Amino acid sequence: MGIFIRRFRDYWQPPGKASERIEHRQVTFLELFYDLVYVVIIAELSHALSAHIGWKGLGNYAFLFVIVWWAWFNGTSYHDLHGNNDVRTRVFTFLQMLSVVAMAIFAHDALGESSVGFAWSYAAFQLILTYLWWRTGVYDANHRVLSNPYSASFLFTTLLFAGSTFVAIPWRFYLWALALLISLLLPLYTFSLGKRNPAAQAEIEIVTAGSPSLVERFGLFNIIVLGEVVVGVVSGVSEHHHFTWLIGVTAALGTLVAIALWWVYFDAISHRLPLPNPLMVSAWFYLHLPLTMGIAAVGAAVLKVVEHTGEHQPPEVRWLLVGAIAVSLVNIALLTRTIQLDPIQRQTLRVGGWVMLISAGFIALLGFFNLKTIPLLVILVLLMLTPILAALRAWLGVLDQEA
Repeated sequence: MGIFIRRFRDYWQPPGKASERIEHRQVTFLELFYDLVYVVIIAELSHALSAHIGWKGLGNYAFLFVIVWWAWFNGTSYHDLHGNNDVRTRVFTFLQMLSVVAMAIFAHDALGESSVGFAWSYAAFQLILTYLWWRTGVYDANHRVLSNPYSASFLFTTLLFAGSTFVAIPWRFYLWALALLISLLLPLYTFSLGKRNPAAQAEIEIVTAGSPSLVERFGLFNIIVLGEVVVGVVSGVSEHHHFTWLIGVTAALGTLVAIALWWVYFDAISHRLPLPNPLMVSAWFYLHLPLTMGIAAVGAAVLKVVEHTGEHQPPEVRWLLVGAIAVSLVNIALLTRTIQLDPIQRQTLRVGGWVMLISAGFIALLGFFNLKTIPLLVILVLLMLTPILAALRAWLGVLDQEA
């Protein structure tokens, strides 16, 4: 019996201490599997937006996307700070994945008839994270100064989502919004603890020290979201009964938009750590939210654009497309100010950031012009060439340094 207990403890370890996490490690297959589950729920949100393009549809999409992104962000951060290569980590990761799958089932009409199911699914996810964050303080007394308020906040927001199922619409969604606001402000509150408590400040510096694995996870999540643009192209083509060269050219141009966004982000931002202070780390985290939201919205817009091949795009579709691309480029430009760079790279990306902002402005102006599909996409791709060249210049500079 004693041998069994010892063996069990070998495979069911306590949460890892943030102060002891491996600085340079490979992202595990478990983490990749976890990220892939979010493909389904992001696809549901993107498809719902494409079916209801307008101010109301966009507001619903943004609201639900923030909820989903917050779930992913916290699951990812917990694993990076406290995860182990053991059975316990796998079990609780799989439990999170099951709750995300449940969220995906109800996501398409989460602000309608499926709202109760979505609320209970999200509450289950939050409850799992509440327990996990609380246990970090149980096993690491130094970390308790952060884990206690964090887990208390998570428990409160869990109760808000669960309790919302007992009230009528729209009050249900007001409770969701309150829970979401508390969640988004939570990191800022915990950072403020450091101003009054040296022990808290020491833990804050540990948990906000960006790791290469966390940077990689954010990059992988962006790849998942970029995949939705390609899915949008394929879904748009499938709406046509006959494939023509015009549809093929439109699909190719839509795919080039996804390629351009990949090129700009991964040459300019990816594989670079955020600046080592809580404010810049927070900015780096939160700027990824509108970036990924914008990219997924591009996928919804591209689906409708391909559907309307050869036609003048409806104003709401045109504005969604150019607006989502512009938002993505603006946030990439802002992210260039939050990452660690040597003096030469800093100067290169400072100029590159302005290029991205100017290109985003010209792209947004296309919303005022009633262009047909192919001219609109051709101009978009041409306008994205300058941000690509700016990002490419930064990437080539890194290669020259490595050589």
